Amino acid sequence: MAWRRLLRDEAFRSRVEFLKKLFLFDGLPERAVTLLAGKIMEKAYLAGETIFQEGDVGRACFIVAEGRVEVLKIEESSAREEVLAVMEPGDFFGEMTLLDELPRSATARAAEPSRLYILYKSHLDDLSDGSPRVAARLLRNLARLLSARLRRQNLRSAVDSTLKEPSPPRAR
Repeated sequence: MAWRRLLRDEAFRSRVEFLKKLFLFDGLPERAVTLLAGKIMEKAYLAGETIFQEGDVGRACFIVAEGRVEVLKIEESSAREEVLAVMEPGDFFGEMTLLDELPRSATARAAEPSRLYILYKSHLDDLSDGSPRVAARLLRNLARLLSARLRRQNLRSAVDSTLKEPSPPRAR
């Protein structure tokens, strides 16, 4: 009964359609995406509001529905900020916690008013218990995404290292 009511809700149907377009949910049956859409939380953040801080225990992945979010490193001694990435609608971040539940490796902050969907690790665990093949597909998509991000970061690091001035030769 509650599901039928949800399926008639325009906002819920819109959420399902949005999620179906994301790479993370690529290849998942519509029913699985619909079930996840029913569990995913939605939260609005104001510009400048911190979503999570580096070192926080991670329990969820965030999907940008509206707005922009900066993922950044903050140097404690100088409070200098380095923006690592800017996430826009359709992007997601904090996804490593779906795998390891380790402390966050960066800080995330809303760059403008933003609306985010929140997928908790417990939702993925429930999916794994009830539909292991669907969970395996989602995890495969996640692994592919993480691999692509790692390759991009490695390429960026290689380019950065070649652009730096060479060190002066050492005296022998």
